[in-house]
Amino acid sequence: MNNTFNFRRFGLLLRKTIYEKGLVLGGTFILVIVLILFAYSSLKTARQSSFPQSMGFVIGLFSVTVWVNILLNNFSKKSVAASYLTLPCSHFEKWLSVFAITVLVYLPLFLVVFKVIDSLFLDYHRELAVTKFHYSAQQLEADFPYLTYSFTEKDNINRMPFSIFLACFLGLGGVAVVGSLYFNQKSYIKSALLFLGLSVALSFLGNLIFGAIVGEKTSTGILSFTKAVITTENTRFFTVNASESIQQIVKYFIMVFIPAALWLIGLVRFSDKEI
Repeated sequence: MNNTFNFRRFGLLLRKTIYEKGLVLGGTFILVIVLILFAYSSLKTARQSSFPQSMGFVIGLFSVTVWVNILLNNFSKKSVAASYLTLPCSHFEKWLSVFAITVLVYLPLFLVVFKVIDSLFLDYHRELAVTKFHYSAQQLEADFPYLTYSFTEKDNINRMPFSIFLACFLGLGGVAVVGSLYFNQKSYIKSALLFLGLSVALSFLGNLIFGAIVGEKTSTGILSFTKAVITTENTRFFTVNASESIQQIVKYFIMVFIPAALWLIGLVRFSDKEI
């Protein structure tokens, strides 16, 4: 028998995980749906669909951290952790079950439900805009564009791009995995505080270094680590962009390397916890 991966063993682990945590995971997903519906209710006052669509993506990003934390809450108590670690499964199978339930089950399910909600609300508001406010086709496309899962930048500049959402989804999921495995008690709170602290420190350090390079009498702000906005004493604004090649390197480092590294760190940590 393969000690690293076995389909039957992995299938049994998935069934066990879904049976034990399915009710809590289902309740979490219902809460996500309610929050998305609440966000779309703002269309009654805001005549643009980009706001609830962006809010839906943000809700999805926060929900993945809760989802992963539920899947890995076996380590919150020593007795439960010992029982979980002594299961006749490899650490790779335990890690893969979390990845599969999060990325291969929750992510597609979230995207499908999100798209259905978006279509239902926008169908209603588009019809209302035409019959009551006499919108033209151009106005409908400008104010009520449908949600699309496109990797191109032409999707909708007023809404979070799908590529950014996907990278953040995998990245925050990886943060939750690492945090749940390194912090046994109150892992969600500790992981959130550590992530926020590192993000603020990194942003502050980047601005501090760039400000020192540019000059003391300028106010700088770095955007996405590839663009900097410089404000002089005369309140004049200058924008400095990195080269196209540097932008691509930074983009793939943040969107591909970091999420993959976080999930792989989680895999290594699983092997360290084996009894």
